Amino acid sequence: MILSGYYSQQYLLYIFAFVIIMIAQSSVQRAYNRYKQIRNEKGITGKDAARMILDANGLHNIPVEVSTGGSLSDHYDPVHHVVRLSSDIYYNTSIASIAVAAHEVGHVIQHKEHYGFIAIRNRILPVANIASQLGWVILTIGLFMFVSTPVVLYIGLSMIGVVLLFQIVTLPVEFNASSRAIKQLQSMHMINEDEKPYVKGMLKAAAFTYVAAVLATLAQILRILLMILGNNRRNND
Repeated sequence: MILSGYYSQQYLLYIFAFVIIMIAQSSVQRAYNRYKQIRNEKGITGKDAARMILDANGLHNIPVEVSTGGSLSDHYDPVHHVVRLSSDIYYNTSIASIAVAAHEVGHVIQHKEHYGFIAIRNRILPVANIASQLGWVILTIGLFMFVSTPVVLYIGLSMIGVVLLFQIVTLPVEFNASSRAIKQLQSMHMINEDEKPYVKGMLKAAAFTYVAAVLATLAQILRILLMILGNNRRNND
């Protein structure tokens, strides 16, 4: 059975994946806790910031609603064409509120302008959803069946590869949405030069979670490949 052949590199990759995700989650939570305490000078709520940017870009038909998903559940729903903001972001006048709200509206503008990476991500999304749900299950089964039926492991590994591809394509989408957010907030005079670094700090912390997800998935794939190579070496000895 392939599980019997762990190397120290495999442990290190597993630990790396775990640590990088913990750091990313801690980083965004710290940034959010910090910037939600800082009121923006204009006293603009997240809901108002989103509404103003949408209207300025001719997106009057896109509603802004309160998300029922709890803290940091903010997102743009391209299926129902609605921006959903968590209650803290929706109602508060903090730097975090307008930064997150503007970022989500950045995604709306991406769809309006048919931003290239959005189109690619949307094509991958259905397959990535299935792969993320089944990939690790099939991979785990494949580890136990590797000697008799190695194809199962390779199918699982391929599915995780699709997840990694989706995560990589997501990076420019998120970075671009943050860039659009800062430009919109500045051009519409919702923030001043003193507030700009705070907005950037909030958005950079959020973006790091996507970078961490890519690194963690890549580390897990490398760990499985090392296990396969180690098993093949033992079989050839």
